[in-house]
Amino acid sequence: MAAISKKEADAWDRVLDAAADLADLIESSQIEIDEYDLEELTIFLATHGYAVRNMLKHLKRSWPTD
Repeated sequence: MAAISKKEADAWDRVLDAAADLADLIESSQIEIDEYDLEELTIFLATHGYAVRNMLKHLKRSWPTD
């Protein structure tokens, strides 16, 4: 097993936390998606958070939160 630094481990933990939050959001939308696909999608989105944020930053609408 490859050794990783604390900084890398902390960064990966933040990705997983963001992915879990994204999964909760998607699940609350009633979109039907396989559990494996949901995990893959949310990790991908969290890993590419900077690009996703840039794509969405120009939205004018305020989305309701629960």
